Amino acid sequence: GYLLIILILLVVTNGITYGASQLTSESVSYKKKDGELTTVKKALDDLITKSSKVDELEQKVSDYKKLTIYLADNAKVGDYVAYDAGEWGTATFKPTTQGFGGNAANTNKGMSVACYGSAAPLYNGWRVLKVDKSNKQVTIVHAGQPECYYHGASLNDSVTKLDTRANDYKNSYAESAHAMNYDEVNELGSSDTLRATGTNYWLTKVDGANRGLYYVYTDGSVSFANNFAFGFRPVIVLRSGVLITGKGKDQVGNTNAWILA
Repeated sequence: GYLLIILILLVVTNGITYGASQLTSESVSYKKKDGELTTVKKALDDLITKSSKVDELEQKVSDYKKLTIYLADNAKVGDYVAYDAGEWGTATFKPTTQGFGGNAANTNKGMSVACYGSAAPLYNGWRVLKVDKSNKQVTIVHAGQPECYYHGASLNDSVTKLDTRANDYKNSYAESAHAMNYDEVNELGSSDTLRATGTNYWLTKVDGANRGLYYVYTDGSVSFANNFAFGFRPVIVLRSGVLITGKGKDQVGNTNAWILA
């Protein structure tokens, strides 16, 4: 759109008239505003070069915009995210004393397991728990529970052990990790599937009177208990500015998960 076709029908130079067919773009010269002498051909070549550079720049801008789709700008609480915390190498038994276990061998950590006295959770994978648009940061939680934890009445370090264990689920997208806590659960409605997963899982809060650890029951209600192996739910705070490429299948088969770039 920058090029102009200059139609020269007649050019008079030193009193001699030339037809347009006798002239070429190389032979017609003129002075630019800065006084520099140039030819029509060089001017047109410069315009073509500038035009191609503009097109190239516009393409780069378009490509950059495609690459800067932030998870925080698109994700909603409850959405699935294709987060990969790795795989279990070997199987472990469900714990009957303080500790973790109950996972299957050679399975992705996004898969859920059944713990004491209840079936496996209804959900697998990772879901959005919080969205901080101003800081472009998203917090995700395991949709179910990847393993079990045994809390005993005489134990007072379960909260620390649960929070520490969550770090085993971090990857390069993660900024920090912790176990699902009491406040996070109370921010969710009792019937919200982010809270009521269909099974029992621990929260990182201890009842001061009897040192019972709080947990979420199958229907989403909250109580406390001792001497049980309930589920453990890791929470991952993703790095600020995590990008996505769109939606697709995650590591455990959910088909509408955000794919991290």
